[in-house]
Amino acid sequence: MAFRMLSMAFLVFLIGSATWAVEAHGPRSLKYYLQQQFGVNELSMVPAARAAVNGTGAGFGLEVVYEFLMTKKASPQSKVLGYVRGTAIVVNNTVGGNTFFVQNVIHYDSGSHRGTLSQQGEAIFEVSPWEFAITGGTGDFRNVHGYNVGRFVSATPTPNGTIITTYYKASLSY
Repeated sequence: MAFRMLSMAFLVFLIGSATWAVEAHGPRSLKYYLQQQFGVNELSMVPAARAAVNGTGAGFGLEVVYEFLMTKKASPQSKVLGYVRGTAIVVNNTVGGNTFFVQNVIHYDSGSHRGTLSQQGEAIFEVSPWEFAITGGTGDFRNVHGYNVGRFVSATPTPNGTIITTYYKASLSY
């Protein structure tokens, strides 16, 4: 009887320890540059319901889908880490130009890390930094949550349209 109770107590301890160990490791970060080439890898799906206000780039209700490259360094020619794909809707028709990201999925495929991060949020890109909530993931990022902070780096005109480079640092907890 005492052996059974001791065995049961040890089993409960092991299960509790395993759960604690999974939750105990601290946040991890993921850093990347996003190369946004408007006019090439983004497409307007729904036209604006209201015209753009002077000083803004898009009118209220405009919806776009996009796919942009993630790179290791600020240069668009640096190592590709993955892609950011999603849908964005302009939700404010003021000079601030708020954009709500209904779905912003990061497909990360570099080195030993593979998977996706799903994030959403609202941003005013003229005000740096901006922040998105990370709401889940797949692959190496399964059960992840956290936040992703972005900031403007540069705008480079090209024959195919301007490349806007932004820097992101995601803080991930599992």
